[in-house]
Amino acid sequence: MNTWCCRAAFWLLACLPLTAAAARPPLNIVAMDQASPPYVIGEGDGFAPQPGLAVELAQQAANACGVELHLLRQPGLRMLQSLKSGSADAALLLSYNEERAQFAVYPLRDGQPDGRQRMSTLRYVLFVRNDSTLAWDGERLSPPQAVVGSNIGWSVIKDLERLQIRVETALNVDSNFNKLQAGRIDAYAIQDLLAAGYLSTHPKLEVRALPQPLVSKDYFMPFSRQFAARQPQLVQCMWQQVARQRDALLKRRMAIYLHH
Repeated sequence: MNTWCCRAAFWLLACLPLTAAAARPPLNIVAMDQASPPYVIGEGDGFAPQPGLAVELAQQAANACGVELHLLRQPGLRMLQSLKSGSADAALLLSYNEERAQFAVYPLRDGQPDGRQRMSTLRYVLFVRNDSTLAWDGERLSPPQAVVGSNIGWSVIKDLERLQIRVETALNVDSNFNKLQAGRIDAYAIQDLLAAGYLSTHPKLEVRALPQPLVSKDYFMPFSRQFAARQPQLVQCMWQQVARQRDALLKRRMAIYLHH
């Protein structure tokens, strides 16, 4: 009888890891529906076969933390709303600002966003037409009444407004570059890598980047307040894994995406 009990206990314990593996908790992360090479690849609802560095980083972190990752694509404003309502657990690649911090939980250190746990650092630049005389010295735009385009929902809009620069928004990258080419805006504020990816497939656009960057921002994986309250340890695990795996992943995979 004792032998039978011992065998039963052994098999029960042996099966526990399988049961746990089969019941990996889901983690629903929302990403913007526009491509942002090399971090998010593919437009619309799905991802490209090589989905992007941010997606790969999220997948590696999820595997390390023992969760089943579900990725959803949404337009920028709806993505923020999903995070606010809690219908999404987290978002891919969002910079920090006070407005977002009201409804999203970011990794903090001494009350400020902790850049050590960022997904990436992205740089915004100003694109102008090739014949433009517009100048940007890092603090001021000349002429100061110039109109700068950007995408609805992008955090750089608040940076432009803080610099008292006139902003006009459009739905997507395509619309803004077309407006720039047509002379309906004087410049376009966009992430440099995103612009490089777009312009590589639109070589006829006669535009150039101004040499002085507009702003550099850390981008994070913020969680909804609802999810962070339910799963604080999982949130910390994801951020720690992002920090631990980020640099090695970027070093190993960046060249593949930039030359894709």
